Amino acid sequence: MSADQFARAAIKLREAARFAAKGPWTCSPVWSPDSHATSAVYSNAYPTGTVESEVVGSARKGRRNGGIRNPHNAVWIALMQPALAEPLAAWMESWDGIPFNEHGPMADDLQHALNVARVILGEDS
Repeated sequence: MSADQFARAAIKLREAARFAAKGPWTCSPVWSPDSHATSAVYSNAYPTGTVESEVVGSARKGRRNGGIRNPHNAVWIALMQPALAEPLAAWMESWDGIPFNEHGPMADDLQHALNVARVILGEDS
């Protein structure tokens, strides 16, 4: 673990959210083997039915283009909308500069923060 993981995770969160559709996001988890359409995720910040309102578009099953086949994935994507980037980034930055030894004892809160930073960065623990 390097001390800059918190700062890098905060930067990555903000950059990823910067160009994403504004929230709040919602979903239509409609897919099932018998339905005709897949799930979708929408931004409520734009007029319904506009291209901008589709975060992940729905699709007809036969066309196999777009949409989310697992409705639970649609719910998860909507939950993890860009509005979470700033609070998570601020949380990452709040740990920056706090001395710790990765191989020594550390508070559970710090360990959780390190785990989140590593997931954001795609780095192993």
